[in-house]
Amino acid sequence: MSSSYDYRVTPLGWDKVDGLANQIRGLLKLSDIPCFPIVEVLEQVLPRLVGSEDGFSFQVCSEGEMGSAEGLTCPEGTFIRVREDVYDEACCGGGRARFTLSHELGHFLLHTGQNQPLARARPNEKLRAFESAEKQADRFAATLLMPFHLLDEDDVSSVMGRFGVSKSAATVKLEKMVKDGLL
Repeated sequence: MSSSYDYRVTPLGWDKVDGLANQIRGLLKLSDIPCFPIVEVLEQVLPRLVGSEDGFSFQVCSEGEMGSAEGLTCPEGTFIRVREDVYDEACCGGGRARFTLSHELGHFLLHTGQNQPLARARPNEKLRAFESAEKQADRFAATLLMPFHLLDEDDVSSVMGRFGVSKSAATVKLEKMVKDGLL
């Protein structure tokens, strides 16, 4: 849910966020598959795991319904919505759209059912990354789509092609790995 708003959530270290993304890959037996099938997971796997009878649904909505929001995740865990053009792009392998869907899955897994309400940050308030709903969901999406253990190349184009991500996502991930001495 990329927007100009952010929400303060339970602080999480990046090791926990990365661990959850890797755990999801492991549970789905996708640990060694570079290009994570995010559309299939949201359409088929998540509703089965969570249970559509419990009120969960994955919804594709028109631009009229969504406005400028590309994705939206209900904090109670009843739905994930994505705008139709974003969904169509993700189905065609568009890296930015695949990241958006993964980001929404991150919100669902990280922020659903917290014992505290989501607290909207004040305009222009800078939340620390580990307590920002948006930064946590971004980190989850990056790790889900480009897990550290599968990244052994340092070429942006190679990462884009192998993992199905945008140039921006590949660049940020590689820069982070270089900064952390992992590449």
